[in-house]
Parts: sequence; C-alpha cells; structure tokens
Amino acid sequence: MNETREQQQAKPIDMGPAVEQWKEKEMGKTRLKYDKLNEKILSWEDKNRKKAKKKLHRTERGVERTKLKAMQRFRDKNERIEIIVASARAHAYESRVKEELKVKEKANLMRTTGRSPSTCL
Repeated sequence: MNETREQQQAKPIDMGPAVEQWKEKEMGKTRLKYDKLNEKILSWEDKNRKKAKKKLHRTERGVERTKLKAMQRFRDKNERIEIIVASARAHAYESRVKEELKVKEKANLMRTTGRSPSTCL
C-alpha cells in the first residue's frame, strides 16, 4: 500500500488546460490592474500639465498687466515732465523778455541822458 501511495503522489496529473486557463485569468487581472494604474498616471499627468499651463498663463497675464502698468506710469511721468518743461520754458522766456526790456530801457535812458550807468565799463 505504501508503494501505491507513493506512486500516486509521484504520478503527475495532467492539468495543462486548467493551468493555462488560470494563467490567462491571472494575466488578465494583472493587465487590468496595470491598465487602471496607467489611466490614473495619465489622468494625473494631464491634470498637472493643465494646472502648470494655467499657472503659466496666469503669470504671463500678470507680467503683461505689470508691463502695461509700467508703460502707463512711464507715459504719465513723461506727460508730467512735458508739462513742467513747458512751464519752465515759458517762465524762462518771460524772464528773458523782461530782462531784455530792462536792458533796452536802460539803453534808451542812457541815450537820452547821455550818461552811462556806474556798472558799465
């Protein structure tokens, strides 16, 4: 009887189709598991790429806004400078005209009196 038990245990059982079926089932589960994992990875990648692109556009808009504000400040400052310069030029011109008028009046006075001022050489 011992021999028959040993012979029975040592005798390989033909399980070829069952093993193949199990193997295909397990391979299918594994593929499905990793397909789902790849979908999650792809989804995460898309989400983060969109998020990064959105942040880039937001930053670019901020930079553009900053650039526009800087240009507007530059224009405003130039306008103020032009106003100040125009005012200064007008004042300088008025002062020049007044001084020239004083010089002409003194010259006329000297012609009429025949005397030169003490400051003249």
